Parts: sequence; structure tokens; C-alpha cells
Amino acid sequence: MKRFVITLLILIATRFAYAGSILFDGFEYANQDGQAPIGWVTANDTWLAGYLPKDHNRIAHTGNWYAYTDSADSWMFMQMNMSEQLKYRFSLWAISDGGYQLEIWAGSAAYPSAMTQLLLSDIVNIGGYEQFSAYIDEVAADHEYFGIHAVSAYGDYVLTIDDVNVDLVEKYAMQVTPDNMQTSMTPGSEVEFSFKFINVGYEPLNVYITPQTEYFTNIHLYANGVEAPTFPAATDEIIEIRGVATMLPNIAVGSTTWIDIMFTLDCGCATAMFTFWATASTDSTEEISAQTSIYPNPSSGTFTIEGTGDIAIFNSLGQLVISKRITEKETITLPEGIYLIRKPDGTTEKVVVRR
Repeated sequence: MKRFVITLLILIATRFAYAGSILFDGFEYANQDGQAPIGWVTANDTWLAGYLPKDHNRIAHTGNWYAYTDSADSWMFMQMNMSEQLKYRFSLWAISDGGYQLEIWAGSAAYPSAMTQLLLSDIVNIGGYEQFSAYIDEVAADHEYFGIHAVSAYGDYVLTIDDVNVDLVEKYAMQVTPDNMQTSMTPGSEVEFSFKFINVGYEPLNVYITPQTEYFTNIHLYANGVEAPTFPAATDEIIEIRGVATMLPNIAVGSTTWIDIMFTLDCGCATAMFTFWATASTDSTEEISAQTSIYPNPSSGTFTIEGTGDIAIFNSLGQLVISKRITEKETITLPEGIYLIRKPDGTTEKVVVRR
């Protein structure tokens, strides 16, 4: 009896946007408690580094360190070259025990009057940590600095920030990461594959997913366990995609087959294609069985299995003891007893171990 050995080769052919962090500051390194944060320019120490929980709301979002201000009007600046040709995402986490107007600016130098482009403006209300972010589709000029400006709205309160992050990112962008697969299957049987879909853009996505193929049937695609032609993906969210499909029974030996998985955004602004390639060859179960041998049997505790493929070893109670893939030759050591070994061709052989 013949069978086909199908090797699924995975190729990504899709449109990815650039994405990468050009700044991340969690204030975790080299700071001194009550001093200006390292790497930042501050006016009259209006922004300070903190360590561990303090009075008011002074506690880190992650780690132990953070930056805070209790000034009515305070600035801090970081040198960072920004280009008109690129797109950016700014984000930070903030918490206040009062109310603050929080602004992020870009400009040519580390002082307020040199800040010329407002990137983000929002109110930090009383409560827990909130994330504030903005996607900058257009930078008005080539800036050399960005600044964080905080203005107290109600009086003598504290504003704390942490995890300041600047990314190069597109507004709508996606990434597909495959889980590498290699499997053996008979034409007409079912194969399973999986991969991860990641929203690496700034905006939430609504994604349509469509399979296209000439070689498989009964295709089902699941996003986080739910079968549907569309799924939502929040910013930075990872969606687990699982697919199952049945190969047609008339696939010719040596032919190359494929399944295209198409991703389309409802904004019509981006598409991607993920392709599974399948190459068919033949092997025989009789040949595999003949090539799989177990010796010595009985053994004094250690025996050898020669062959290639998956084996499973069960004890006399039917409990699985070992499950593994062997290549050419494998030495096994077991306690005294009677074992049943399932060989790669599906047949079984009893092995006796005597000590």
C-alpha cells in the first residue's frame, strides 16, 4: 500500500509595513531617586525620577522606576531626530491624583519656544494608569527634539508617567508569522496548519480572511477559535489562526500544491497573502516496516530501534512511557517489564526487558 509524504513548505508573500521602536524609556536604568531622569532635559528639575511606591500616586506602571512632576507647568525634552518622510506613533502611560493637561510636542531645540508641532494633547484624570498615544501621519519639519508638557488643571497635584515609547509605524499594517510544519498525509485526508496574525499598525483592524486553492477542499479557518470570514484585531494584538483542509485524492506524485490565505482590510487600504506550498512524494508502509527493527528482544534493560518516524512505547498497563521521532537509530533504556512499541508504520511489537 502506497502513501504520499507531504512536506508543507511555508512562504510568506505579503505587504508588510516597517515597524520598530526608536525610543523606549521605562526609567529603569541609571536614575537617582529625586533627580532629573537620565537622558532628559528638564527646566529647574520640574520632572524627577522616582523609585518604588511613594506618597500620592507615585508608583511605576511597570518595573520600579517612573518620572513625575508636581509643578503647575513643567517641560521635559528628549533628543530624537524626526524626519518628514516617516510616520510615528507616540505612547506613554500616565496617572494623576488631580488633573493634568498632557501634551507631546516636536521642535528644533530643548526649550518650550522651540516646540513647533503639537503631536498629542489630552487630559489625565484622577484614577489608575491610562495609556495615551497618537499616530503622526505627517511631520511638519525635520525635528531634533520632542517635549512632554504637563499643566496642572486644578492645583497642587502630582502627574506620573512611565513607559514612554516612540515607534516607526504605518497607520494600517499587518504581519503574519507561520508555525513551521512538516507532515505526512494520504491524499483525501485532512491536514492542520496554524500561524499568527499581528496588527503592527496604529489603527484597529477589521480583517477579511479568504482561502484560495485548486488542490484542497473542506477548508475551515479559525481566528482565536472562532470560525468566521472576518475578525477584529486591536493594535498590537496577536490573533491565533488555525486552518484545516482536506487534500484532493488525485494529487500526482511530484506535483506542487498550495493554499493561498488572503487578508483584506475593510478600509481597502492594505492586503496580504499567506501561501502554503505542498510538494508530494511517495513512500511505502511495507518499506518502512521492513526498515524498523528492534533488538535485542528480550533485552537486559537497553535495546535499539532502527528506523525513521514516530514511535510510541506503552507499559503493560497501557500507559504511554515514551513518544518521540527517531532517525536511523535510537537506544532506549527501560525498567524491567513488558512493553508494547508502536512503530512508524502503525504496527506494534512486544518487547520484554529482564534485568
